[in-house]
Amino acid sequence: MGQLTGHTSVVSGTVGDIEGVDAGTGLRLLAELVDEAVWLDHCPFLSASFGPAPDWLRHEPVSAWQALPQPPPGHRPPPPGPRRVCVSFAPEHGDNARTWARTHGYRLLAPDPAVTARAADKISVTELFAEAGVPVPPFLVIPAADREPAETYWHGRWSRAVAQRRENNLIGRGTVPVAGPAGLRARLQAWPDEPVKLSRFAPGISLTVSACAGPDRTVVSAVSHQLVGLPETAASWGAHCGNQLVGPDDLPAGLYAQARSAAHRVGDVLRARGFRGVFGLDLVEENGRLLAVEVNPRFQTVVSLVQAVERAAGLLPCLGLHILSFLLPALPPVVTRPFPPGPRTGQLVVHADAGNTVHHLPATGRYRRDGEKAAGPLPGPPDVTGLAADEALWWPIARPGPVTTGQELALVQLPGPVADLEPRPRPRPGALAWIAFFHRQTVGGPPPLRLEERLMREAGHHAVELVIERMTAPGSRPPLRVPAARDLRAVLDEPLPEHGTHDLPGLLDHVTRQALTQATRLDHPRCFAFVPSTGNFPAVLADALASAHLSVPGAWLVGAGPTQLELTTLGWLKTFLGLPDGHGGLFVSGGSTANLTCLAAARDHHLDGRLHNARLYCSSQAHPSVAQAVHLLGLTREQLTVLPVGDRLRLDADAVADRVRRDRRAGLRPFAVVATLGTTGTGTVDPLDDLADLCEAEGLWLHIDGAHGAAAAGTPRGHHLRDALGRADSLTVDPHKWLFQPYEIGCALLRRPELLPATFGMARHTLDDSYLRPAHTPHPAGATDEEVNLSDYGPQQSRGLRALKLWLSLKTFGAQAFRQAIEHGMDLAEYAAALIDAHPDLRLVTPPSLAVLTFRHHPRNTPAVWDADAAQNHISRRVCTDGQAMLLTTTVRGATVLRMCTINPLSTRADVAHVLDLAARYGRENGQTSDDQQR
Repeated sequence: MGQLTGHTSVVSGTVGDIEGVDAGTGLRLLAELVDEAVWLDHCPFLSASFGPAPDWLRHEPVSAWQALPQPPPGHRPPPPGPRRVCVSFAPEHGDNARTWARTHGYRLLAPDPAVTARAADKISVTELFAEAGVPVPPFLVIPAADREPAETYWHGRWSRAVAQRRENNLIGRGTVPVAGPAGLRARLQAWPDEPVKLSRFAPGISLTVSACAGPDRTVVSAVSHQLVGLPETAASWGAHCGNQLVGPDDLPAGLYAQARSAAHRVGDVLRARGFRGVFGLDLVEENGRLLAVEVNPRFQTVVSLVQAVERAAGLLPCLGLHILSFLLPALPPVVTRPFPPGPRTGQLVVHADAGNTVHHLPATGRYRRDGEKAAGPLPGPPDVTGLAADEALWWPIARPGPVTTGQELALVQLPGPVADLEPRPRPRPGALAWIAFFHRQTVGGPPPLRLEERLMREAGHHAVELVIERMTAPGSRPPLRVPAARDLRAVLDEPLPEHGTHDLPGLLDHVTRQALTQATRLDHPRCFAFVPSTGNFPAVLADALASAHLSVPGAWLVGAGPTQLELTTLGWLKTFLGLPDGHGGLFVSGGSTANLTCLAAARDHHLDGRLHNARLYCSSQAHPSVAQAVHLLGLTREQLTVLPVGDRLRLDADAVADRVRRDRRAGLRPFAVVATLGTTGTGTVDPLDDLADLCEAEGLWLHIDGAHGAAAAGTPRGHHLRDALGRADSLTVDPHKWLFQPYEIGCALLRRPELLPATFGMARHTLDDSYLRPAHTPHPAGATDEEVNLSDYGPQQSRGLRALKLWLSLKTFGAQAFRQAIEHGMDLAEYAAALIDAHPDLRLVTPPSLAVLTFRHHPRNTPAVWDADAAQNHISRRVCTDGQAMLLTTTVRGATVLRMCTINPLSTRADVAHVLDLAARYGRENGQTSDDQQR
C-alpha cells in the first residue's frame, strides 16, 4: 500500500485513537471563557448533539438561505461582548451570520473569509494538498479563456474523469462525471467563463475526516464513510448524501491511519495560513491509497455524529473545541481515547429530486417506524446514541415553499449503518424506508389540503365501511338519542386545530362515534315520528362523487354536464308524477326553499313590484315555511290569510272563494293560494281540484306544497292527484321525504318555468356583472339556445348537484321500486289503522292519509279523573325512553293525539304491531297510576 510522505507533524496516540480534549477539562474552560455561545443555523442538529446542553449554549435559526428577521424598530446594536460568542454552520455562504452577530453584539468565531475561500476552492486547494504532501488524483486545469478543443484535454488512458468548478457548494452541482471528450465538451460549454479542474476518476470508497485546526496544533477526530451521489436520495452525481461513522477495524488495513495522517498534514497547512476551527477533509481510495479530493473549511453535517462518538469517548465535542481554538492561544493537552464500541451511527440527506414545493415538514425529533407508517416526534432528547433499532432522528433543513432540484430538505440519522462500505452503495432497506416515509411528508407529497393517493384510498375504504355498517343495521340502537348539550360540548367543543393529522380514518371514527351517532335515527324501522327520511346507498355515493367533482349546475359554461343531468332528472320526476312536459324548475335544498322559490315567482308575476294590500291564502294546517316565505318576500304576516279548516282538516275552497271576494271588495289584491298535499300533522290533502278551479276563475296563482305527499302521484292509488298537479302554477316536492333520498334535496316545479328567470335571473339583478357575465353569456364554441343556466332559476349561484343522488337512485333501483316502496308505506298505515280499530283501548282519530294516521289511547273504562292529553304525552315519553321505538304526538282539533308516519320501506307489519302494543301497554300503565292516585 502506498504511504503518505512529507508529513511534518507528530500524530499523537495510536492508529485506532480518537484525539481531542478531555471533556471535563474542556467544559470547565468553556464555562470560564464564555457567558453565552450561540449556534447559528436553520437546523439545531449540531448544538443538540453536543449532549446535555450547558447553560451557556443555545441555538438561533440563522442561515444564509433564509432572510434574517428584522430587528424591532429603534433597535441599537449592543457592543460586542468578548464572552458572548456565536458559531455558524457555513459563515462563508452569505452575510447573515456576520450581520446577526453585529446586530446582537456577539463575536462570530469564524476563520478569515479569504483563507476559507482559498481552502474551499477546488482548484487552488491542490496547492494546499501539495504543500501538505497529500496525494491527489491526477488532474489538469482547463483555463476559463482561450480553450483548446475538448479532445486536447482528454487523457487517452482515462476511462472516466471528474470535472469540477471552483466553488464548494452544498449540493454537488460543481462536481460532474464525464466519460469522454464529448462529455467534457458539453461540460465546458455549460461552464464557459471559469476554469475547470479535470481529474481522473478514482473508483474507491470515499471518506471524510473531521478535524479542528487549533492555534498550536491540529486535532483529528473521527472518520466517516461519505455517501455521495446516491440516486435514491439525490438528484446529482456529486451531491452529498450522508455519512456513517467507521472505526479502525471497519476499513481495509492501513486506510484509517492514512486518513488521520492526511488530516493532520492538511490541518497544519491550514493553521499556517491562518485558518482556525473545525474542517472536513474528503478522501477517496484508489488501489489501497487515499487521495485528497477537497477541503470543507467549515462544519459538516457529519459533525453531529462525530460529537456523539466524542462524548462516548469522554472527549469535548467538536463545537466546544472550535470555540476554544479561537479563544485560547494554545489548546489544552490533547488526549487519545479508544474508539468507542457499539454500532456505527449513520445519516442520510433527503434531497428534492425535482423542482417542487415543500408543503409540510415533520417536526424535529425522534420517530418510530412500523412498516410504511411512523409515529413521532416522540418524547425525549434528540440524541442519536439513544435511538432504538426501529427509530430515527429527523432534522428539517428546508422550509415550506419552493425548492430546487437537489436542494437539501432534511437530515435523517439512524442508530446503525445506513449502507455497506462500498464506493457508491445502495442504502439499506431500513434506511430507504425512512427516506421514503419522510419524502412522502415533504416534496412529492400532496399539495396543501390534499392527501396522498394511498391515504385517500385507506380513508375512503374506511368511510364506505362506516356507511355500510350504518345502513345495514338500522335497528341496532334506540331510534331516539338526545344527549345533554354539556356532554356534547365536553367532547366536541375544542380549539381551532392549527395542525392536522394523517389519521383520517381515526377522525372518521371519532366524528361518527361522538357526533353523527349522537342524534335521532330517523331511518330506524320503528321510528314513526316526523316524516322519516331513509336515504339509500347509491345516493350516498352520489353525494360523495358530486363533491369530488365540485359539480356546479349553475352556469352552463361552468357545469354543462351537471346541468344536463339535473334537467334529465327533473324530466324523470315530472314523468313519475304525471306532469306535462312543459313544466320545469330546479332542485333546491328542501321544501322550505322550494316554497320560497315558487312564491317569489308568484309575487313577481302577479304583483309587479307593488306589495301593498297584497293577499295570499292558506289553511291553519299549512307548513310554517309558508309563513316564513311570506316574511322573506317582503310581505307582512297580516298579508297571509290563514283560514280555519273544516271537520276534514282541509282548506275549504268555498271559504277561500268567499274571502277572496270580500278582500277584493275591500280594495285588497289577492294573488295566490297555497294548498297542501299531505299536511305534516295528519297527511291531509286539500281539495286540489276545487282550488284549481277557483284559482283559474279568480286569476290566482295556485301553489301546491306537496313536499311530503306529491310522491304518491307516482303510484296507481295516487293517479287521481295528477290532474290537479298539472293545473297548479307551482309545486313543491321533497325527494328527501317519500322518494327516500338523503338530505338535502327539494324541488320547485312551475307550469311556466320561464317565470323563474324573470324573478332570479342575473340580468334582472346585475350590479357590476363583469365577473359573472362570461358565465351567463352563451359560449362561442357551439353555443345554442338550449343551453340553460340554472343559476338564473333560483336564489343560489353556487349550487350543489343535488340531482345526482336521485338520478343514481332511479338508475340503480328503477322507478318501479320507488312506487313499491311508497305503496308499502301506505299499506302499513292501513294495517296500523286496522289494528287500532280492533284494539279495545285504542281509537283512530284521523284515518290513514299518505301513510300518516293519528290515534289515541282511550280505554273502555276511563278513570273518573283522567287527563286524556296527559295520557298521550305519557305514552309517547314511555315509548321513546323505552328505546325500542319512537312515537310522538301532535294536536288535532285541540286534542293531543299519537301520530304515526309509516313511509320507511324497512318497517314491517311486526314493527307497527309492536309499537301499537307498546302504546297500549304504557296507556294501561298510566291508567293504573291514575287509579292508584285516585285511591
